[in-house]
Amino acid sequence: MMTVRKMLLPFALLGFSGEAMARGWSADWKLIGVAEDRTEVLVRPESVRELPPSADRRFTVRQVWAGFDQTGASGIDAGRKIVLFQYDCASQRMLIAAATDFTADGKVIARNAVPSDRADLYEKVEPATLGATIMATACPA
Repeated sequence: MMTVRKMLLPFALLGFSGEAMARGWSADWKLIGVAEDRTEVLVRPESVRELPPSADRRFTVRQVWAGFDQTGASGIDAGRKIVLFQYDCASQRMLIAAATDFTADGKVIARNAVPSDRADLYEKVEPATLGATIMATACPA
């Protein structure tokens, strides 16, 4: 699975609109920005859940689903990606717990998930990145 840093640092969000809805996504998905390559970035606020500490992770996390719509992106194969992020809000760390890639016509082309939710898999959220923007939904101030 792609590392958190490789996935999130290239995104420089150009536009923000918490009320806008991307084409083809249900109303519970909120557009939070558009990357330089025109990938639309969405979150599903209603998906936020708190997970209690576990044997491999001694801290509470909040998870949220995010979507990446590449159908209008330049230089990228058209399609979508749905990603489950888990955030350690107190320490501002995150884990990409699962991801599913879809073709433009909705067929699943790849599924990935971490084998376990271990504390050592969480990485620091860099300020002013997509990870930080998504974390704002999962971990409201």
